[in-house]
Amino acid sequence: MKMHLSVRLASTLAVAAGCLAGASLYAQTPPPIRMGLWESTNTITMTGLQLPPDVIEKLKAMGRSIPGSTPQTMTAQSCYTPEEWQKSMADARRHRDEQCTQNNLSFTSSKMVFDESCTTSRGDTTTGHFEMYFDDAEHAHGSGHFTTTGGQGSQAGHPLNIDMTVKGHFVSADCGEVKPGSPKIINHQ
Repeated sequence: MKMHLSVRLASTLAVAAGCLAGASLYAQTPPPIRMGLWESTNTITMTGLQLPPDVIEKLKAMGRSIPGSTPQTMTAQSCYTPEEWQKSMADARRHRDEQCTQNNLSFTSSKMVFDESCTTSRGDTTTGHFEMYFDDAEHAHGSGHFTTTGGQGSQAGHPLNIDMTVKGHFVSADCGEVKPGSPKIINHQ
């Protein structure tokens, strides 16, 4: 059960993070931002996660927080280049074990908005809405709400709600040690 829960939680977060990271990847050209080193802070809040009591007790005994009990914040640096943008766009269209469709896609010089629905090979379904705003060439922010409904395990029949926010800013034209396609996590709480 513990392994299934970890895989389920990881896949749910991967779908949500994929939506977030890939939000503007469906554009044919790079977004209206400066290419180079960017730093972003992402906050994810989950509600409705169903954990078996024994898993909760094990996590508490290890001194770990209960998933979904507090918001999770991660700050990372990423290197954006026109080439990496095109590669990421192609990769975003290749979902591993899920079928996804995007609807209501709107991309302008100042924002990107879309709805997405994904179904995994295990029958889990994630639906959601995401908005990304390009405040100027060096600042962006966005938010999304996603709901996952599972068909197996302790989460079966119970929706898992995921709310996320992202704030990013340009750091430098030189990416330094951060390579395109390999974000560097600076902080994770």
